[in-house]
Amino acid sequence: MHAVSSSYRDRFNVARGYASAIPFSFRMLHYSITAMILPIIDDPVQKRRLDGLAPDGISVFMLEGDSIRGALVSGTRMVSLMRVAHGLGVLETMVLGQAYIAAALLSATIKGEDRIAIHVEGQSSRGYSVECTASGTVRGRLFSVPFDLDAVPNALEAGDLVGPGKISLTRYQAGRTEPVTGTSVARTGRLAEDLAYYYHVSEQVRTSFTLGVHFDADGRVAGAGGLYLQALPFASDEVLDRVERLVYGMPALGRTFATGAARMDIALRSFPFFDLNLLDDGPVEFACPCERERLGSFIAALPEDEFSSMAAEGPFPVEVRCQNCGSVYRYSQQDLAMMEGKRKASNSEA
Repeated sequence: MHAVSSSYRDRFNVARGYASAIPFSFRMLHYSITAMILPIIDDPVQKRRLDGLAPDGISVFMLEGDSIRGALVSGTRMVSLMRVAHGLGVLETMVLGQAYIAAALLSATIKGEDRIAIHVEGQSSRGYSVECTASGTVRGRLFSVPFDLDAVPNALEAGDLVGPGKISLTRYQAGRTEPVTGTSVARTGRLAEDLAYYYHVSEQVRTSFTLGVHFDADGRVAGAGGLYLQALPFASDEVLDRVERLVYGMPALGRTFATGAARMDIALRSFPFFDLNLLDDGPVEFACPCERERLGSFIAALPEDEFSSMAAEGPFPVEVRCQNCGSVYRYSQQDLAMMEGKRKASNSEA
């Protein structure tokens, strides 16, 4: 099976957006409490659209007995919230939105407290890092916003924006002290194809990804979703060839989910005359376990001269932004005074 990226079929009008600057920004990798600041969608048109859609989710299934394992994700709400949280324009939303969908699909490959991170380094400073949990939560960021383009064409696919480079998948397994990372060349910058190539090279498994984010005429996210298929050891070439032909003929998934179609209806229509067995059905969502106290500890851990200057001069409130979800936590002068007191007490005890 080959990778199929539906982004080139999801037409959109280009609109640019810019993320507001935050004075202080720290990258968080591990947290203990889920307490991100949920983004709010103020656009009444988008709110009505999302209210009319079924909840985001993932359906995991088997095709033809034990031949192929698959997953289908609907993630229109997740991508819409991600866009608001990170303050992205259409181009940036298309790239990071496809990465979020891919991460949500990979949540079907892990269990328990495990996590998977996708890290893509493209041309210049373009790239992204996204992470999923087995429970279907996804977070992540672009490395540079907005994309710096000499000209903005009427239609563009993600590969043209990110470009070739390197792709890494890191598995964080509960109970293991060290994560496991695999890396391969990102040949095209199109995530669906580069992920399929990664699995072919690094894990010797035939795998297919289809990723789609569709926009309406005004640049709003209208539909987002993706499909993951992986051949199992006893799959016959005849079955794989039949499935591959069907995948190539599928309508763009972003556009399909924009119509309000249900995941399993899409799966059954996409693979007629195949034995399809639903294994699991669960949620996917944009969520991050960052929380105010933990990010505040990064301020408290600054070198003495930097912390003292900040505590005395501000500007207040001091703002710290979680780069994975866009949550901004604010700390008053009184908050920093309390941190300073704890620092002095800790130093005196030492």
